[in-house]
Order: sequence, then C-alpha cells, then structure tokens
Amino acid sequence: MRKLILLPFILLLSSCAVVLNFKDLPTPRGEYIIGTDLFDWEDTFRDEWFTKDKIDTRKIPIQIWYPASEKSDSLYPYMDYPEIRINAISEAIEKPKGFVRPASNVKGNSYYKAKPINKKFPLIIFSHGLGGYKTQNSIAIEALVSNGYIVIAPDHTYDANITIFSNGTTVDYDSELPYGVSAEEFWSVRLPQINTRASDISFIIDKLQTMKNSQFYKSIDFNKIGVFGHSFGGATAVVSSWNDTRISACLNLDGWFVPIVDDIINNGIKIPFCYIGQESWSKEDTLNYDKLDKFYSNCNSDIYLLKIKGTLHNDFADMPHFSNIGRMITSGKNVDKQFASRLSFLIVGFFDEYLKDINYNWTEVIVSNYETSIQFK
Repeated sequence: MRKLILLPFILLLSSCAVVLNFKDLPTPRGEYIIGTDLFDWEDTFRDEWFTKDKIDTRKIPIQIWYPASEKSDSLYPYMDYPEIRINAISEAIEKPKGFVRPASNVKGNSYYKAKPINKKFPLIIFSHGLGGYKTQNSIAIEALVSNGYIVIAPDHTYDANITIFSNGTTVDYDSELPYGVSAEEFWSVRLPQINTRASDISFIIDKLQTMKNSQFYKSIDFNKIGVFGHSFGGATAVVSSWNDTRISACLNLDGWFVPIVDDIINNGIKIPFCYIGQESWSKEDTLNYDKLDKFYSNCNSDIYLLKIKGTLHNDFADMPHFSNIGRMITSGKNVDKQFASRLSFLIVGFFDEYLKDINYNWTEVIVSNYETSIQFK
C-alpha cells in the first residue's frame, strides 16, 4: 500500500529555491462561482474505533464546496491552519519549516461563506488516502462545483496527515502498519478502519438529510449522489457504494483494492464505476490489480478501467500541477503540467453522464494525450 505523500513532502526534498515556487490552483472552466464552508460534525451513535481505550464518539471535520450566487470578501486558502499543518509536515519529512511554508501561499478559487444558489445540484463526496487530507484533490473538486455539483470532503480523523477541529484541537495521523505484518493483523486493523471510513461517508449523507433548515439541504438533490476517492479513499468509495444504496455512481483514483473484502470483490457493485490509475502498481504488488480485475468482471453496470502508462500513485491528486521541478522528482515520466486539469475533466464527465444524463466523450481528454489502456463494459 502506498500512503499518500503530501504535496509539500516530495516537492521540498531539494534545497533548490525554485522548488518552493508553487502555482495557484487553475481557474475552473464551469459557469458557477464556488463557495465553501467548514463544519465539525459528531456521530453520537458511533463509537470511535481508533480510541478503543476510552469512551469516545466519532468526530470528523468536513469542508463543503457549492455553487454560489455571488463572491464573498475572501478566498479560502488551499492550506488552512498553516502553522499547525506546516509543523506536522516538517516533522514528518524531517525538514525545516521554511521548506514547507511556501505551500501555504497557494491560492484556490473558493469563496468563504459565499451565498449558495437556491437551486438543486447533485452531491459528490470525496475520500482522501492514508496520510492525505480533504483538499488534496481540490482541482477536481473545484471543477465539479463550477460545473454544478455540491462536493463534501472529510478529513478522516486519525487517517489524515493531521486533523484540525475549529476549536483548535488536533489529532495526529495514527494509521500506519509496519511492513510485513501477518494477514491476521492486517485484517484486524484494515477492516474496521475501512468500515469506519465508509461509515463517515454514510454519516455525511445522514447528517445532510437532517439539516432541513439549512440552505445546503435545500440545494442538494439526494437522488443524485456520487462518491470518489484516491488510494485508500478509492477503496472507501467502493465499500461505501456497496453499503449505501443512496450512492448512484463511484469513481476510483488509483485505488487500493487489497483491504476490500472478497464478498464485495466477488459480487461487484451495481452502479456505474470508473477506475483510473497507473499501468501497474509494482512487480511485487500484483494483488491489487488482481482484485481490481476480478471486481471489474463481477460488476453489473457501466464499468470503465483506464490504466495510464508512465504515471505514479500521487499523480492522481493535485501534485502534477504545482511545479515543474516537482514533476521531475515525483511524477511518472509521461505526466505533464496539464495532467491534473485533464484528470478533473474526466471526473466531471463521468459524473455528468451518470448523475446528470449529459453524454460526451469524457475519456478522450486522457486517451488522446497519454498512452492509456481502456476497458469498458
């Protein structure tokens, strides 16, 4: 399993000053202004699996992005709570904080607490990978919202690089397993962990459906819900789609299929599914794609598998966009500066087809620009 290496992690491995120049997020092409807001939510009906030694209920911070009627006075930063995040990241990579600090200057396109549009939109939920964070795929998130979607992403507490609540409370990453653990130990940890994450997704939908006095409730079409995720978030998206019949479409970015139980693999899911990822994970790690291929053969709806030659695991987040030198260090040999934006076009296109009944050749932008094997049924 490849834990997501955070954006600043690899891009700052060199002391060359040019590495510290990060590009802002690209301007989305959709028609809608993007608003955003943040909440701390607690599932009082669910015990916290990660803290078994005390009575505790599951708490997650979430960020919501939505089509807005007008801009507010301020853009929300790509990296919020920068001092806390910079400290956590610099400790994790054993580099001075000065190497990480410029990442806090990256600007996005989402206006804090902008007024939502009084109109119904499909809902998309995003799940990050192990050691990831809720804004790691902001290019795709902003593209979706600008094209008429509401998107929510949690920091999966204890699975995110660092989880920060609005009252200043922080929770460190606590999801690592040593290499070479036994199968028994693997499943004793990863199975309740992925079920906890999948339950986060269902809890978000539950919570939204109770917020009847909120403008967000009035703006969500609960008959059109999609989910997507990266790495362990991709696995989370699949398990969520299996568990929760309210989800109508699932997209997976270089997802980790190893912790998905055989019952799901051997039956597949019955909603449209799209996988886009590397050509192969590694010569030593064939189980992931063995399970993916079996899952693909057992699914019972429109299913797409796109495997892109010359990509690496972290190319399926925002990383390729930020820096030329960063791409030289971290990306696959065929990845260019347009990759993240083209990937976001594909993500929007998949959900357009299966949540909005808008059909166009959304795979073409990837297939025509990168050597890609594609399966469809």
